Amino acid sequence: MSSMAFAYKALNGEGRLELGRIDASDSDDAVQKLGARGLIPVSVEQSEQSASRAPLFSTRIPAAQVTRLLSDLSIMLNAGIRIDEALAIMEKEFDSGRLQPVVAGIRTDLASGKSFSSALEAWPALFPAFQVAMVRVAETSGKLPTLLSRIVQERQNFEALQAKVSEALRYPAVLFAGTICVLVFFLVGVVPQFEPMLMQSGKKDTLMVVMFAVSNFLRAYGLVLLLAASILVLLGFVAARRGLLWAWLWGLAKKLPLLSEIPGSYRTGRFARLLGIMVETGVAVPVAFKLISDTIDHGEAARARAQQASDALRQGNRLGYALEILQLPPLAVRMLRLGEQSGDLAGLAYRVADFYEVRLERSLSRIVGLVGPAAVATISILIGGMIVSIMSTLMSFNDMVR
Repeated sequence: MSSMAFAYKALNGEGRLELGRIDASDSDDAVQKLGARGLIPVSVEQSEQSASRAPLFSTRIPAAQVTRLLSDLSIMLNAGIRIDEALAIMEKEFDSGRLQPVVAGIRTDLASGKSFSSALEAWPALFPAFQVAMVRVAETSGKLPTLLSRIVQERQNFEALQAKVSEALRYPAVLFAGTICVLVFFLVGVVPQFEPMLMQSGKKDTLMVVMFAVSNFLRAYGLVLLLAASILVLLGFVAARRGLLWAWLWGLAKKLPLLSEIPGSYRTGRFARLLGIMVETGVAVPVAFKLISDTIDHGEAARARAQQASDALRQGNRLGYALEILQLPPLAVRMLRLGEQSGDLAGLAYRVADFYEVRLERSLSRIVGLVGPAAVATISILIGGMIVSIMSTLMSFNDMVR
């Protein structure tokens, strides 16, 4: 059997994350070879680009379904049911929907002698690397049921936070799109009916000239603009599938006055909560830094900073120095440094997460409160100005006829 190259992330005996490549016949063989070296695999992926890319139009499993799966599994494990029995019950009696193949695959891997963490590793799109690492540590300590409960709680908190952000940003987006649609309808469907009459009146103003020019342009190139918009939507879909869209949106949000607080609060709150969970689980802080960054950060520059921060901790530098490399806010750095000094890093990390999540909610509420009235005022001024200009011209034309 021909060998293939696999890129791996693994924990060594000191709890440090090692990155490298290994030749093996398949992923199971790679895991066994890493185990023989005394390493605990976190992820093993085939090096070829074709193996790491998801199909463009593949059906995605919602994260909420995965959370329900883990929640059901956690309840049964905490009730004393063995994990293989729990999965058998879920496969036969629970309505797992799209997760049916996932449950069956995990059961098969467990029956073949794999650990639960290795079975989860086969589904990287559903179970992030940091969760697999925590499960692997929990397996060695015998605290898997407790840890699954913490993972479920973390996923539920994250999904609730993500829903708040999406809902708050969706509202301004819908208002903006509605404003554009109303303006386009007015310019294409209403303005042309008055153009001949208004042109005959001989009375022109700057607003009318601009209004007629935009109307004529939209009518002449409407199909081209629609095609261009469709292409942009398709490119956005492709960028989202490749993970590039969110990086661009977060970068744009940081530059806008009203939105600049959202990415920072979201990232800091998410980082602190994951750090607290992983430290509480027993994952080494340098490893936690790297795994968390792979989960929440976008772009090569951010990942390079995470690697630099992780290396700094392994070299004996203080936690505050590593946090500054990650470009966390000064308040978060100060509180987490106090947590390190007091020996309660996990507890302080949770407090930091709570603080920045509340701050994020305030920012979102402020945006929703400002954008709604602003959008209504904008469309009222634009369309109102157009109507006033048209009506004043018509009245002047009527006076001339009399």
